[in-house]
Amino acid sequence: MRKFKAALLSFAHVHAPSYARVLKELPNVDFVAIWDDNEERGKAFQKRYSVERYYSDLERLFAENRDLDFVIVTSENARHYEHVKIALEHDVHVLCEKPLTTNLGHADELVSIARRRGLKLGTCFVMRFHSATIQAYNMLRGGDIGLPVSITTTNHGTCPYKAAHWFVEPELSYGARVNLREGDPRYRGGSITDHTVHCADLLRWFLGSEVEEVYAEVGANIRSDLEVEDNALVMLKFRNGVQASIDCSWSRPEGVYPTWGDVNLYIVGSNGVIEIEAFNQNVHLATWKMKRLVYSYWGPDVDKVMITQFMKAIEEDSEPKASGWDGRQATEIMLAAYRSIKEGRPVKLPLL
Repeated sequence: MRKFKAALLSFAHVHAPSYARVLKELPNVDFVAIWDDNEERGKAFQKRYSVERYYSDLERLFAENRDLDFVIVTSENARHYEHVKIALEHDVHVLCEKPLTTNLGHADELVSIARRRGLKLGTCFVMRFHSATIQAYNMLRGGDIGLPVSITTTNHGTCPYKAAHWFVEPELSYGARVNLREGDPRYRGGSITDHTVHCADLLRWFLGSEVEEVYAEVGANIRSDLEVEDNALVMLKFRNGVQASIDCSWSRPEGVYPTWGDVNLYIVGSNGVIEIEAFNQNVHLATWKMKRLVYSYWGPDVDKVMITQFMKAIEEDSEPKASGWDGRQATEIMLAAYRSIKEGRPVKLPLL
């Protein structure tokens, strides 16, 4: 069995601990290094996962670990471009948390670098690896409901600012303090940035088609203290004629709701309907911890399946199931939603 050497770049993202757990559990992975610009946080996770080396200098990590096979980038959204680019330029494969970037030109550059150097660039769209969505994908592609006509999707959750405050800091979540629209005191970088890309990717994957038009509306914030948006509705028209919607809101109440949110799809076809509630499992456990209800998940370990598939793509020299290009396309849809809000009209794709 081939051994892969891996490193994780930053524990800023809430998904980083799960990815670190997977790297420690997989028998064919040596989890050799952690980089984090927050030394206290980085060393704490180094100790927690018994990783040999911690770095505060990213260039030093690559200089001292020239045999790295891949890294997982789980830094703040605005830093993905920098960290992915550095890894690719050191000829290391990269699996990056979503969104891949918040800048379409940067996304194109990263995809180009990876292709030119023969490297694998993947995006952490874990829902492509969930058994519920895979079964629904097979049913849709198999013609079980005839031709798809429309799809409604939701990706809800509690505002993540307590787990990682940078999610509501526009300089880190989006990359700049860009107003949603003229006269609006809120900035980009909220729930549209965080949640649109997951559903957008599932829709592209399910339909095998690209988006040709985006229209979006944003509502008054649920949490008035936020500088970024926390609820929105994004409408999509695909080239194959299918209409779709994405409710990408941080609408779950804090402390009184047992789940983090949902990933739901309602697919209407010419001969039937498919309904997917991906996290509606057979076993639910809600316990009172830290003065709030905590949901205990039971179901597929999508993080492990995703990382295992990425390593398989490296070994077989095949395209990752969720590629850098897929990350680029989801970013374009997210950016088009913001442009639509700013201009108050539907926006045609492609943007570039």
